[in-house]
Amino acid sequence: MTRSLEGCNANPGQGGHRLAVSATIAVYAARASLARLLRIADPSRLVLASGATAALNQAIRGSLPDSSAHVICSTWEHNAVLRPLWEWRRRTGGTVTIVPPRNGYAVCPEDLERAIRPDTALIVLNAASNVTGILSPVVEVGEIARRHGIRFLVDGSQVAGHFALDLDDLPIDLWACPGHKGLLGPQGVGLLYIRPGIELPPMIVGGAGFDSAREEPPAEAPERYEAGTVNTPGILGLGAAAEYLLAQDWAAVRSREIGLLSTLQDGLSRVRGVRLYTTDDPREGVGVLSCKIAGWSSGGAAEALDREFEICVRAGLHCAPLAHEALATVPDETVRISIGPFTNEQEIDTVVRAVAWLAERPGIAARAGSVPVA
Repeated sequence: MTRSLEGCNANPGQGGHRLAVSATIAVYAARASLARLLRIADPSRLVLASGATAALNQAIRGSLPDSSAHVICSTWEHNAVLRPLWEWRRRTGGTVTIVPPRNGYAVCPEDLERAIRPDTALIVLNAASNVTGILSPVVEVGEIARRHGIRFLVDGSQVAGHFALDLDDLPIDLWACPGHKGLLGPQGVGLLYIRPGIELPPMIVGGAGFDSAREEPPAEAPERYEAGTVNTPGILGLGAAAEYLLAQDWAAVRSREIGLLSTLQDGLSRVRGVRLYTTDDPREGVGVLSCKIAGWSSGGAAEALDREFEICVRAGLHCAPLAHEALATVPDETVRISIGPFTNEQEIDTVVRAVAWLAERPGIAARAGSVPVA
């Protein structure tokens, strides 16, 4: 990213001088690396966005008509999906069916199929919940969508970088994810995969570096969806992360994540006063889980963990209000703990002991510097 600012700090695709040409080549190379990582044969089908939210908005708004239709999603969706759907529903009078989970957590493909109507235009499903970490039946739902001729969008925010993915081979039409989570890139970059044969009206139009005399935006991907100045340093940072990930043993990456998640779940489950919101089988989830600590609000617990132990967790509704309604965690909400690729066993042990310390002191604010656990 530093080299991009120092050596090619120009607008890629929109200039003929050496800096612009260097930036164009560098962005192309980063896109190609990301395409190899996600097993996309045609890199032009991989759109670079400002994040998963922008990518999801492009996919949803570009897939739905400006008239009444029907959409299916699950209870577990993030507000980056829900709010565009609510906005479309208010504007058009369309209908959104939200399929609840079974047995508290699992989304059943058969329930989604039963929700299909003649006017169903889109099915949206996250690959894993950002609240519980539980994986969704993406392949099964994708096959259902194909049988019925319905476009299928997957929010892959929680799984990209955690598995060896083959997006061309999956039964999906659209896939969105951020660069800063499992893909290990910087903030401000996201991806939208658009299956060949699918074209979306662009959400943002403007300069594209060629055909400037035309009134319409370019017809070609990815330029059709990347109007304006792209985040070149962020894209090159994400491309470097992709090269790092391409060298990883994905079976070992997944095995390590499952092991750490199992250790975390086992440790927290032994702490009196702590309730976990995740699957009992770590193989059914990614490195994310939520919990409640008796006697503590989620915000108070998060603040104490940060101040006393320098442990950073997310508190609140996690931008997924329907998920918390399904879990009956409103209004107290939950603390979300996330495992990254560089998390180690010692850090897991520290988290468990820190949560246990809080659980022993319900409702009592911690005093700074009072607990040496690390």
